[in-house]
Amino acid sequence: MQAINGWRRIATDALTGAVIAVLAAVGAHALGIQDLLRRPDLALYLPAGIAGALIGPTRLRPLLWMTALPVALLILAVAYTPVVSLLAEPLVRRDVVPARVDAIATLSAGMTPAGLMRSGTVDRLMSGLTLGREVKASALLVPVEGRSDAGRQVSDSADVRAVLTGYNPATEVVFVDSVFTTRTEALRMRQVAWPRGWRTIAVVTSPLHSRRACATFEGVGFKVVCVPALSREHVVPGAANPLDRLRTFRSWIYETFASATYRSNGWIR
Repeated sequence: MQAINGWRRIATDALTGAVIAVLAAVGAHALGIQDLLRRPDLALYLPAGIAGALIGPTRLRPLLWMTALPVALLILAVAYTPVVSLLAEPLVRRDVVPARVDAIATLSAGMTPAGLMRSGTVDRLMSGLTLGREVKASALLVPVEGRSDAGRQVSDSADVRAVLTGYNPATEVVFVDSVFTTRTEALRMRQVAWPRGWRTIAVVTSPLHSRRACATFEGVGFKVVCVPALSREHVVPGAANPLDRLRTFRSWIYETFASATYRSNGWIR
């Protein structure tokens, strides 16, 4: 009987540990901590549950609470206070837009496995098209993403062209391919723009991405006018409900770490 009780206690502690660890992983995902790994297809819930089950019956189980408690407290602070608006606002750069620029550059926010633009890319493209009707520019620089997925080539070029065809751009559209990061976008757009004498460009991107993106383009030699896109996903400033605040925090934590990486590489100041 004592042995049976011992096994029951081990099983209970293992189950408790697994539940705590999985909930901590879910909380970390909600906060965007997992996004820092830059592996959107990677789910850490099962590994966390296995680790929690192994740790739960041991003397190390306080580590589970030491991990889960800060995550829980941070979620509460982000979801129910305006702290995220205070954190996010410094990441937004909004320059005065002149009557003319050499070109307008809309940046990419990724694509789906089906080759469709993600919502952030659509927001940026639509804002760039709108800007093209308000200021004089020689061209609209539009990035096109492509990658190999399960042995087949996937690109968002068809989706991009479909949107542009329906909108009837007011300026010439120049496609820029082989973009993967903000840094590669800046370098590839410089290869396209400089031979044509385009040095001053309006960079249109998501609000929380604007400061890093514009600094990156300045780092490769452009004179930049920074234009935050109209965002349908983030409310900055003024996120007023828990869902908007958590979404904004996810972008804030990603941009904060990405900016530190770019700065350490010397790509931005």
